[in-house]
Amino acid sequence: ITEAQTLLCADGLHIAARSALPALSIDLTLGLGELHLVLTRHKEHSSDIGDGLLGLGETGGDSVRYLGTPWSELTPREAFARRRGVGRIRSQGQWMETRSVMENVLLPSMHHTILPETQLRESASALALRLGLPGLPTALPDECTSADLERAACVQAFLGRPSLVILEHPMEYEDSSLLAPMMNAIQQVRRRGGSVIWFTEHAAHLADASIPASRRYRLVGAQLLDLEFRQ
Repeated sequence: ITEAQTLLCADGLHIAARSALPALSIDLTLGLGELHLVLTRHKEHSSDIGDGLLGLGETGGDSVRYLGTPWSELTPREAFARRRGVGRIRSQGQWMETRSVMENVLLPSMHHTILPETQLRESASALALRLGLPGLPTALPDECTSADLERAACVQAFLGRPSLVILEHPMEYEDSSLLAPMMNAIQQVRRRGGSVIWFTEHAAHLADASIPASRRYRLVGAQLLDLEFRQ
């Protein structure tokens, strides 16, 4: 894969140890239009890796290049502009509890787009329907079912034509009815040249040949094993 075909490249990204989890060193090259599927049961690791790939926190600045440039070489304004094109489902801290789910979904995009609010709401509502919701929930997060929150989180991640989507454990159950519409959303991102990293705790997803992943990984101990490379 050439640099022109690469969206993101991590070369020795260091993820610090936390409690019982070991430190990690991540090597990963994500091409344009690719889907990378990562099996790990530790949501904390997924969150830390996601932060590191986006140059957030204390890791990733020098060892991760996004669109060819290390995060450490970008000004705060430039880094913010690039992160505007990233959609993300967080395994931790997805929802502001005092805001309605609809506000949670719309607020990030409202800060990152020049689209009128009415057009943004229409796009979000249409995406919600495709993901199995009757519309955007107006209730507070703790008043919604976990299934509805999973779908709303997907709306937030895929809204606004992102160039990169990071999905941290988007579904609780491996046979969730969310799988098919979420795969359709992933494939739409890929068809326009965007890329997706999907962290899952379900081994069945890793083994599912119907999920058209470009690469599959398993996080074992302190190592991210590239299963395609090993084959």
